[in-house]
Amino acid sequence: MSEPAHAEELSGLLARLDASSSGGLEAAEASARLEKHGKNKLPEPARKSTLVRILEQFKNPLVLTLIAAAAIAVVVGSTAAEGSFLSRFGDAIAILLIVILNAFLGYYQERRAEAALDALQKLSAPNARVRRGGKVQVIAAEDVVPGDLLELEAGDAIAADARLVQTIDLATEEAALTGESSASVKDALAPVPADAPLGDRVTMVFTGTTVVRGKARAVVTATGSGTELGKIGEMINSVGDQKTPLEERLDSFGTQILRACLLLSAVLLGWGFLRGGRPWHELLLEAVSLAVAAIPEGLPAITTITLALGMQRMARRGAIVRKLPAVETLGAATVIASDKTGTLTQNEMTVRFVYAGGHRYKVTGEGYDPHGEFKAEDGAEVDQDKLPAPLTYTLATAALCNNAHLDQDKETKKWRIVGDPTEGALLALSAKGNMARESVAPSHQFLHELPFDSDRKRMTVITRDHHGREIAHVKGSVDVLLPLCVKFAADDGVRGMTDEDRHAITAEAERMSSEALRVLAICRRVRKQGHEEGDVERELTFLGLVGMMDPPRAGVKEAVETCKLAGIRAVMITGDHKLTATAIAKEIGLWEEGDEAITGSELAKMGDEELARRVEHLRVFARTTAEQKLRIVRAFKSRGHVVAMTGDGVNDAPALREAHIGVAMGMGGTDVARQAGDLILADDNFATIVEAVREGRAIYSNIQKFIFFLLSSNMGLLVAVFVVSFIGTWPPLTPLMILWINLVTNGLPALALGIDPPDPQLMREAPRPPDAGLLGRRDYLGIVYVGGIMGAAAIALYAMSPQDEDSLLRTRALAFSLLALSPLFHAWSCRSPVLSAFASRPLVSLPLLLACAASAAIHLVAILIPALRPVFRTYAMSPHEWMILIVLSALVVPAVEIAKAIDRAVRRRPPGAGAPAATPGLPPAS
Repeated sequence: MSEPAHAEELSGLLARLDASSSGGLEAAEASARLEKHGKNKLPEPARKSTLVRILEQFKNPLVLTLIAAAAIAVVVGSTAAEGSFLSRFGDAIAILLIVILNAFLGYYQERRAEAALDALQKLSAPNARVRRGGKVQVIAAEDVVPGDLLELEAGDAIAADARLVQTIDLATEEAALTGESSASVKDALAPVPADAPLGDRVTMVFTGTTVVRGKARAVVTATGSGTELGKIGEMINSVGDQKTPLEERLDSFGTQILRACLLLSAVLLGWGFLRGGRPWHELLLEAVSLAVAAIPEGLPAITTITLALGMQRMARRGAIVRKLPAVETLGAATVIASDKTGTLTQNEMTVRFVYAGGHRYKVTGEGYDPHGEFKAEDGAEVDQDKLPAPLTYTLATAALCNNAHLDQDKETKKWRIVGDPTEGALLALSAKGNMARESVAPSHQFLHELPFDSDRKRMTVITRDHHGREIAHVKGSVDVLLPLCVKFAADDGVRGMTDEDRHAITAEAERMSSEALRVLAICRRVRKQGHEEGDVERELTFLGLVGMMDPPRAGVKEAVETCKLAGIRAVMITGDHKLTATAIAKEIGLWEEGDEAITGSELAKMGDEELARRVEHLRVFARTTAEQKLRIVRAFKSRGHVVAMTGDGVNDAPALREAHIGVAMGMGGTDVARQAGDLILADDNFATIVEAVREGRAIYSNIQKFIFFLLSSNMGLLVAVFVVSFIGTWPPLTPLMILWINLVTNGLPALALGIDPPDPQLMREAPRPPDAGLLGRRDYLGIVYVGGIMGAAAIALYAMSPQDEDSLLRTRALAFSLLALSPLFHAWSCRSPVLSAFASRPLVSLPLLLACAASAAIHLVAILIPALRPVFRTYAMSPHEWMILIVLSALVVPAVEIAKAIDRAVRRRPPGAGAPAATPGLPPAS
């Protein structure tokens, strides 16, 4: 088996590819290879039709049950010999309308198709310069084939994965693939081990990256889906759509309700056949009525609307949701796996410290913004308009020995870099000390440049100043430049360098490195014109050291602390180096005692089972590839965690898809990451994730509230319908009556509960257990308790009524109104699982007040308008009946308040006082 392209001997690689390092392929050979290997582009993503996407909205078990109930209602309506069309088919029409409404609400919110592979395709260069038949040609990038010889220079987008043949000061920007914030320096002749991670393959260039400086020639080794970018695309496809915990819980919950409905309906239908004496279509209608009573028809639509409203609130806070259930999923997160570059950090190299003249200076200001100050480490004041000479020399040399450019966006006013990020940081540093290149360069004439390369580890620019002196401005590695220095720029002038100076410089460089700073030495050599010809990079004067890093984002440290309070474990997954990543983790408070860091190379030697065992102790994952990020997410999932993955690069996309919720950066992220994510941070602020978590928890708590409200109200219906149907002589509620209660009178209060203000303590609670259901044991007891009270009140009306047919029909109308109005009182008790309805704050929820008032008014329409009475089978009620109706409807409030008071007393019982019995009648714990 041959070595991978990055480690293979260049001569062997060229022979294997049948390629030339000078003339390139012949036109005929290129055409043959294009036919054999295909176009240099990624496969088109599979498309779902609009019809398929709409049909997918009907997969919920509750929705399927409703469709079945509607079908039965159509059959029953068809067998009825009398009545208007609306009275015969009104039940089926009402059921189908709510099903269709829910489907289109879901489709509308999720209509944007996944376009991750489309975004990958856009990353590819539209054109490429290749050498064919000894001549350079510009061709379409999709026509590049293995063996082609690419000609690269600064600014080029790389069209295919290629092995470098020749390099001249080459550096590429690979953050989208590797996650590294600094440019990757390339060297065609450097030895690279076969197992080197992607970020260390200095002999290769990759599709989707760009050249930031230098020139190169490279032979193409892979095109299309065979490139590193293509492999990521295949991983994205292989992951597929992941169900969120809320979707899984709703599916499970719907299945449970479906089974209960079928069982109860079968029991009622069987009892009717055994008892005999009634036509089959009446028995079937009763069974349908029972199913309709048990199913909370408004649940799918109200859940969809609640999530959509939550989506709008999150969008106002800078979090854009692409998939509705993802609104809630962050609230369930137990692990946030965060990318470092651009997520926890700014993805902008920034000089933090400068050492010059024997003094250390702290530099303020972030990123490439040219505004900032210098502060002495010992607290001494620094005159910003008259900096010490050694510091001024250092800044001037940093500005002149530089090929980057700073540019300010006209719209956002944000400073950005054109070129190498390291050189951009040096330009910003110089500008902060009033030594911007624009002010320094006019007094210097550019003569020559010795570009950086991996052997010399330094860069030199030679200029002639206005005094006629030739000055070599040098920057590079400390261990390379320090031995070349013979002089030292001190505050009192340039003098010979002593051993003490060397020890101090070395100690400072080591100190900066231990703080995960990238350290560069700045030197210069002055010579008179025409004198001392020869090597200019000798007998240098040491000017200073600069320590730079990609700094943490503002607010990240506070956001990490909030995650800790909320019981969420934050981990860092990055393509950067282990030391740098660990230092950032410690700076932002991510690192705790006992935590461990691991590199991609170590991870590659570890099996999935071992990774799953160790993952709870691993806090930093460094130098990781896209595939390894995917493994890490899966390891956390295998431990039962709900995983939120944040990222901004192409290499993050597969893990974003695999996680329960993928959080992509909207400003600095790639299109691929944004399309793969479920939630997009419009402001790229990690702190926004915390707000999204808070919103997600509030939404889940409110979903529990309205589910408890709907189920407890439906339990009252179920008890009444089941008992009345068993009696046989009492007329049961019609399906239209039940649907009216479920959808019209119960729907608006449930929706109001869905937007109830969140509990301020939500972010001080641990995440709910990943295996927890939507409702707990206490909740189901409460549903039975509340439903029993409502159902018993309706049954009492039947029992106290005269048993003649006319009286019982009037009683049914009264029971209909009772079961419609009682939930409007009960809704106020559902605002808190523990607090009294009279202790909730605010005491009066305006949305809930308006919802209850509107529901009551709508229901009165069915009673007070004579034309609607035959449809709903209602009658005009006497004052005495109104009084009975209101008293019985409000009975649920004191009943629940008593249960809550008992529960609070039990909770306050001191330890050792005995195990308390479960107390029913409470809304779900939030």
